[in-house]
Amino acid sequence: MKIVVIWSLSVLAALFAGYMYGKSRAETKIVEKQVEVVKYVAQKRAKIQALPNARRDELLELMRAGRL
Repeated sequence: MKIVVIWSLSVLAALFAGYMYGKSRAETKIVEKQVEVVKYVAQKRAKIQALPNARRDELLELMRAGRL
């Protein structure tokens, strides 16, 4: 009887440890993706700001094309 209880507790502990490990890995991936998005936005913003004297019409055209 003791063996069954010990085995059951071991399985539950392993499941809990696996859950906690997976949860921490998921949070790490979310943070990495957020950092990548921030870098991407900063690069696009710098590229657009480097354009000489963008007029309102040009900016609207870029926005409608999905590049702004």
